[in-house]
Amino acid sequence: MHLRYLHLPGLTPLLHTARIQSYLLSLHLAHKRAPSLSHSPPLPTLLTFQTPPTYTTGRRDLKTLTPSQIDHLRFGGRAEFHEALRGGQTTYHGPNQLTAYLICDLRSHGLSSRAYVELLENAVICTLAHFGVTGCRDGVNPGVWTKGGEKIASVGVHLRRYISSCGVGINVGKEVLPWFERIVMCGLVGKRATSMESEIGEKGIGVEEVGRGLAGCVAGALAGVEGKVEVVGEEVVMGK
Repeated sequence: MHLRYLHLPGLTPLLHTARIQSYLLSLHLAHKRAPSLSHSPPLPTLLTFQTPPTYTTGRRDLKTLTPSQIDHLRFGGRAEFHEALRGGQTTYHGPNQLTAYLICDLRSHGLSSRAYVELLENAVICTLAHFGVTGCRDGVNPGVWTKGGEKIASVGVHLRRYISSCGVGINVGKEVLPWFERIVMCGLVGKRATSMESEIGEKGIGVEEVGRGLAGCVAGALAGVEGKVEVVGEEVVMGK
């Protein structure tokens, strides 16, 4: 078994990435329903990308937002707003942030839901270390934090019959930070966001390079994958 890795170049609308994720999720669910009809189960796939400025909120919290709050998030047309499959509250995705969706069958890798979230957090911590950034879990709130208590990566997952979707958002460039100041990040009052560039005091960290690092860390952590990564194009993932 190996991890398939697809990175979408440039800025990709969130709805396009959602269609790719939905297709991959459907393959896994179809195999669960009728495993005898397929030769082998679908491979775990990591999808990474950057979006235009976009705010998302989890399904349970969408109904708590008023029209004026949603208008605030849309920021006069400068940002999109979408409901997400994941749990959790409002967060931001945009340029100079790596968003990553991991679609896999947790049971194929011997993972519980809690262990899966820890795997994602540890993979982010592993990735940050490659760039000289120290990240950690705070033991209370999900995501990856710095020693100074600032959030550098968000984690939000959705599980259906043990098939995962959604994943993580890693703040790479400083440009993402003002967008977080417009919200109570993930509902955590008083918490601030930071970025990889802010932590090391340098600019020019490539989002695609961070994506490759994350793919390696995820592949190294998933049981049965043993660090093997296959870089693929969108046409391969979508079966075209």
